[in-house]
Amino acid sequence: MSRVRVRRAVEGDISMLTAIAGDFLHGTAANEERLAILKSSLKNPDYELWIAEVNGEIVGFIDLWVIHDFCHGGKLGYIQNLYVVPKYRRRGVGSKLLQKIMERAKRGKVLEIHVVTEFNNEAAIWLYKKHGLTKESLQLEREFE
Repeated sequence: MSRVRVRRAVEGDISMLTAIAGDFLHGTAANEERLAILKSSLKNPDYELWIAEVNGEIVGFIDLWVIHDFCHGGKLGYIQNLYVVPKYRRRGVGSKLLQKIMERAKRGKVLEIHVVTEFNNEAAIWLYKKHGLTKESLQLEREFE
């Protein structure tokens, strides 16, 4: 595999990223909604989106939201999405993306990072634990229509 390049996403990446997000989470949002949300998020100083490229092609992404939590007395990081296109999985792309987020979180004085995945997503769980995310808790959710 060619060299993986990790870089910060820019507005020019939005169309490709929303297309990849459609593959990642089928039918959850219209492309126009994703475009608008991503465009707005990229302007938020508490949001970072990093992409992995191979030969100029986007093959994965990771994003980080930072919240300022008064109870912890500092900043907490939340990885909202980590996705690698199937063809590039198990080739170190996810690790490179996670390493970048960890580096950015440390530099930004984030106290801890949280990530959520499905109970049966063994590959993701293995990847997160490999990178030191070991504390486990239960997240409950409720969807609204």
